[in-house]
Amino acid sequence: MKFCTLTERKSSLKLKIFKTDGRNEFNSREVIEFCEPKGIEHEVIAPYTPQHNGLAERGNKILLDMTICMIKGKGLPHYFWGEEVLTVAYMLNRCPTKAFKECTPE
Repeated sequence: MKFCTLTERKSSLKLKIFKTDGRNEFNSREVIEFCEPKGIEHEVIAPYTPQHNGLAERGNKILLDMTICMIKGKGLPHYFWGEEVLTVAYMLNRCPTKAFKECTPE
């Protein structure tokens, strides 16, 4: 609920769909009572099915592929893995994308 309010304030856009997996933490009466009056559609997908979350999974794949390339390309030891993922995320957040014309996601 805090995330919804914060996102709506920062973006000046309204949340339309709240997609969650079928686990219990988001299938409560409290969530339903929050979504219904605001007209937010609560879409429940099967738990543990990353195939239903294509955009996020694609983003994760890009992060991991770039990380592997950088580690292998420079011959770094594997204990740099976490730091390298943070570095790749930092770089991607400063690169232009199709969604943000003439600006960066940052």
